[in-house]
Amino acid sequence: TTMDASVLESIRDLVSGVKVESAVSLAREMDDLALSCVDHSLKMIESMELGVDALHMDWVDDKISSAEAEGGKDDDPAPPDVEDDVRELSECVDAVQRVNLFTVVHAGVDAFRKIAAKGEVCREMFRAIRSFAEDVAGVSDAVRNFKLGKMVGKMKDLIRDVWRCLRLSSLIKKFAEGVGRLIRGIISLFREASERLGKIWGALAYAKDCMSDCIEHILEAMHLCDDAKDRSTELIDTSGEIKDHMDNIKSVNRSSLSSAKELLDGEEIRRAIDLATNMDDVLRAAVEKVVAMVNRVTEGFDNLPDVIKDGIVDASEAGAKDTDPDPADVEGDVQELKKCRNVIDEADTFNIFRTSAEGFSGVKEKVGICRDMIASSHSFAEDCNGTIDSFLGVWDVRTAMDKILEMCRLVSLGKMMQQIAEEIMKLVRANIAVMRAAKDRIKSIDLVPDSIEDAVESVKDKLDDMKDFGKKMKFWEK
Repeated sequence: TTMDASVLESIRDLVSGVKVESAVSLAREMDDLALSCVDHSLKMIESMELGVDALHMDWVDDKISSAEAEGGKDDDPAPPDVEDDVRELSECVDAVQRVNLFTVVHAGVDAFRKIAAKGEVCREMFRAIRSFAEDVAGVSDAVRNFKLGKMVGKMKDLIRDVWRCLRLSSLIKKFAEGVGRLIRGIISLFREASERLGKIWGALAYAKDCMSDCIEHILEAMHLCDDAKDRSTELIDTSGEIKDHMDNIKSVNRSSLSSAKELLDGEEIRRAIDLATNMDDVLRAAVEKVVAMVNRVTEGFDNLPDVIKDGIVDASEAGAKDTDPDPADVEGDVQELKKCRNVIDEADTFNIFRTSAEGFSGVKEKVGICRDMIASSHSFAEDCNGTIDSFLGVWDVRTAMDKILEMCRLVSLGKMMQQIAEEIMKLVRANIAVMRAAKDRIKSIDLVPDSIEDAVESVKDKLDDMKDFGKKMKFWEK
């Protein structure tokens, strides 16, 4: 049996909605009618028994049995035996009470088929009761129209009619009691089916809504992963350029002076820090989306009845696979970057560019690791999206448990995404710390000491004086 996930709400409404409530209400009215029939039949039986006594037949002890012999007809139906019908309804109630994810469809279909079948039995029995009542009315009219003055030769007919009324009243009572038992069994099955099946289908429908809500979260997380990956690529390139500038400064030439000017300006390092900071912000936003997704799926899973979860306690553990990678761990990389930062902080003026170059070499390498981890996170996000599509697709009741495990898988994937993103953020922040340390140390370098600046200014003044003296000499020549 297969079905589309979109019908879950419809099934929920069918088994626990207004239609079922209306059916239960109608069954109660039928039960009231059956009880009323029993009450009226008892009154008729009492009246007919008094009639029998009035005809000086009070010596008859078991009037009902005598009525069957004296007032029965060959075509009278046998008293109804509803034991098998009641037992079938009871068995169906038991099946509904024990329902699980694998039996929910069969149990539901069987329950409502039984209700329909037994409802038809009740209808036939009510038709029989109506027929008996019409016969009673006809016989009663004959008894009421009996003339005392014409009693001679008619007493036998009167006795026969009284026995017939008593027999029909007895049949009405037995049929009404049988109908009542059936209807009460139907009502019990209605209640159990509505409560238990409705709870299961309602929980599955709610789970589907939760999974649908996750689509937006995971698509945004994927977009943020793409954004972070683009920024990491740009940061790798920028870090490489900064490192090249620093390596160039080691040899004194026109190119090295240009590189020094670029670095002392600080704009390029500042841009690298901004890229890393933006990466951190983007990853934080991605984690928020992933956490929202995990929380929503967990909410849907926790709402499922225990009979559906089949003993699953931890959704994340149930959704894990043997092929899943080990949790990401950047602690070693973070410690390496901390060492780089410390070396930069402790370097003397002559070694600032060398240590900073080594620091940015480390930054470039670690950002490359970040980019690879972001790609892994994006892959998890794609798996999440595929899992959601599968859950919202066609359901096969024979493999229904796989759908529940898909919810667990989504929780597991989401937590892996969250963990790897948080590790990336640790590494990004360690990179930022190295770059800031290099920026601060480079900014503190004074490539032109004050004494040299004073000497240069003095030379400039002397040159200006010589320029004025030359102008004066040209004047005297004239």
